[in-house]
Amino acid sequence: MQELMEQVLQGLFLMVALGAIFIILYKLLRVTAGLFLIGVIGGLAFVEIYGIYLFFTERYLYSKDLVANGIWSFSGFFIVFNCFILFVSISKIVKNRIV
Repeated sequence: MQELMEQVLQGLFLMVALGAIFIILYKLLRVTAGLFLIGVIGGLAFVEIYGIYLFFTERYLYSKDLVANGIWSFSGFFIVFNCFILFVSISKIVKNRIV
């Protein structure tokens, strides 16, 4: 009887411990996802600000960068990203006017 009680208590303790570990891992995952999103948003803000700065100060660098590195350059990413933002904005405006 004593051994059965020990096994039941050990199983119960194991389930409680695993539950606590999963709760901690879930909270760490939420924090990590939040920090990742903050990093992505900060990186995109940096790209936008730096791209605008370069456009007004050193325009020749855009063409020079595109010639040297192609579409995978900073300038290429900047142009594609801004075209994507423009496309999404226009599609939302058109969608709101239709509906």
